[in-house]
Amino acid sequence: MEGLWIITVALTVAVVLLENVWRRRLDKDSKVIKWPAGPRPLPIIGNLHQLYKGGDLLHVTLANIAQVHGRIMTVWLGSSRPTIVVSDHELAWEVLVSKAPDYAARMLPYMSKFVTANWRTLATSDSGSYWQALRKGLQSCALNPPNISAQIHLQEKDMAHMIQSLQEEASMSGVVKPLLQLRRTTVRLVGRLCFGPEFKDEVFVEGMDSAVEDTIRLTGHIRLVDVFAFTRHIPGLKLPFQQTYEVKHRIEELIRPYISSHQSSDSPCPNCYLHFLLSQDLPEQVVIFNIFELFLLGVDSTSTATAWALAFLIRDPAIQQKLYEEINESGTENTVSVQAVSKMQYLHAVVKESMRMKPIAPLAVPHKAVKDSTLMGTKVMEGTSVLVNLYAVLYDPNVWHEPHRFMPERFLHPLKDGSGNDGSNAAAHLLRAMERSFLPFGAGRRICAGIELAKIHIALTLANLVKNFEWHCEFEGQLPDLTEDLTFVLRMKTPLAACIKPRHL
Repeated sequence: MEGLWIITVALTVAVVLLENVWRRRLDKDSKVIKWPAGPRPLPIIGNLHQLYKGGDLLHVTLANIAQVHGRIMTVWLGSSRPTIVVSDHELAWEVLVSKAPDYAARMLPYMSKFVTANWRTLATSDSGSYWQALRKGLQSCALNPPNISAQIHLQEKDMAHMIQSLQEEASMSGVVKPLLQLRRTTVRLVGRLCFGPEFKDEVFVEGMDSAVEDTIRLTGHIRLVDVFAFTRHIPGLKLPFQQTYEVKHRIEELIRPYISSHQSSDSPCPNCYLHFLLSQDLPEQVVIFNIFELFLLGVDSTSTATAWALAFLIRDPAIQQKLYEEINESGTENTVSVQAVSKMQYLHAVVKESMRMKPIAPLAVPHKAVKDSTLMGTKVMEGTSVLVNLYAVLYDPNVWHEPHRFMPERFLHPLKDGSGNDGSNAAAHLLRAMERSFLPFGAGRRICAGIELAKIHIALTLANLVKNFEWHCEFEGQLPDLTEDLTFVLRMKTPLAACIKPRHL
């Protein structure tokens, strides 16, 4: 008992001392830096007790806290330097567009360095000449419009292959889980952009799909490592690091043969991303993980976005029927073409509304101030992390009428959404606010490089799925579960399962 008493006293004294040090630091910082208002932090843990409670995910909790502390606020993740969170479209626009050069650096999780060549990929490197060269190279070769157009017929063949695979899956039990087919269809698309239009390696497709999934799964450990750096050295917590190294090795083994093949080829494909990266004389690790980044950012985001859209269509059969009628009126065969999709206004409205309600990256990628700057007049010090809560922006009731309602029509007739708009100056202001608030791909200089391809791919996939099948609940009366799970992207906690009925027998 005496030993327990001594330990209790020692811990109490330690906590008191730490709290005093913490309070002095806060007082000192507040005299030097006037941080935006925010919830009062505790020693050591900061605001973690407020951010991870009640069962809500972080983007929802931050949006709720912002209703109390304002559209710009300060939160502490542990005892590290605080993060400024913005929850308003005007502030988001200022960070991403108006003052993009001021906030062009990245604030990234520690463990992400292992699968990004120490943050030397396009998405993880700070803006500068190196980043500009990577971005320009990607857009001028792999994402060059003529190059994408030349591969459209292959993308449409992927759709036919996916439809056939789903039909076979449904013939066994009547139920399909489409996410696997959606992911692998995207792996094939990205594979051709990275390695050339002749890419047809199904072993690679399966292996890369698995590597992407494992990388996303391991992001769950990132928060702990970044908030409490000392956990990197605790033996019992080293397993995720070992698993990350294993995944890293698998990625290298998948991509390295393509590097060797390209270098030894007499006629290497000049329009693929790999060709550009090798032309820059970059280290092999940098080449490998810039290639992997395209799969990591493209595969799960587009497939998950399509799955969310399907879930909404199952929950609202009237919208699904209206979408089918638009697709059917296009006069396409069983496989819908890219050209036909480009003319389908309601289809694109459905995709936009789904992405508004379930933004794939609700907290975007954290930015970091590269110099002293301001946000709406509030001073922001160099090195400060700035987080844009896209979820809060996309659910702002002052911009989006009935934001929790799935309503694609809002993108067709934004001034006739039931909110009483009458075409006045106020309505025009609201329309501008909607345009600046719809930021699922980000905005400004660091907007997603593959935004146009991603939008077309999601719309093309959804059009083909609705054209060929009626989508229904897995169990009658039990709607798809829209509960969210936030890892690398915003996924369904329960992956979508549905009954499908072929429309053309």
